[in-house]
Amino acid sequence: MNDRKEPIPRTTSPNELDPEVEGLPDYAVSNASHSRPPQYSLHTRPSHALVYTFTDWASDSLLLMPPRPPSSPSSSRLTIPHPVYHISVSLNLNPFLPISYTTTIRHGGDAQGPFVGSFEMSLSQMRAIVTIGDITTRLSRILSSVNGSLRHWTWDCGNVHLRWDCRNVLDDGSPMCICYAHDSVSTQLASFVPPPINASPPLPAATLTVFPEGHDCFDHILISALIVERKRTLDY
Repeated sequence: MNDRKEPIPRTTSPNELDPEVEGLPDYAVSNASHSRPPQYSLHTRPSHALVYTFTDWASDSLLLMPPRPPSSPSSSRLTIPHPVYHISVSLNLNPFLPISYTTTIRHGGDAQGPFVGSFEMSLSQMRAIVTIGDITTRLSRILSSVNGSLRHWTWDCGNVHLRWDCRNVLDDGSPMCICYAHDSVSTQLASFVPPPINASPPLPAATLTVFPEGHDCFDHILISALIVERKRTLDY
């Protein structure tokens, strides 16, 4: 008689990132080369909103810089803030895949900083993959359009739930993208203002304003903002 008990199959929700699910088309795989982001925040929650600025594009990357701290009256030295994130973009020319862009986000100011996440999106958007820490899955499992809108999105990744509303446009043509807590119509976590697509150079710097509560999920706010903007530019 065999007393061996069969393992109970594990069920997952559609938005849960499960490294054991490997079958296409809805899959999530674990990448041992990356460390999975912790569930707690790596950023200290400030007492007020902070405006972060994206630097100019330099060859293959840019930086997200915090606001410059106020100068001390007792010191004549100029305080230079440290970059918060390093963002690089490369072109995937694999002949067996659609041509796509891969965007990689790391903590700090260089390409050797701790890995945060990345996303790959083909020019036709038929292929879209996102990696958060050590988990890779289809973007469609995390990012969803609200009522088919190309300017209104929800982001559901693990226990982080966001909503991006980019339906308002500023006077210069820049979209005003507001990030809310997904279950709230009023709790604003961040705002993202990229430059207008058809503006003449030099383009204004893109800015990301993060409110105190938004610093608890800063990584997800940044990655989702960049993905929403990439989709907007590919649809232009």
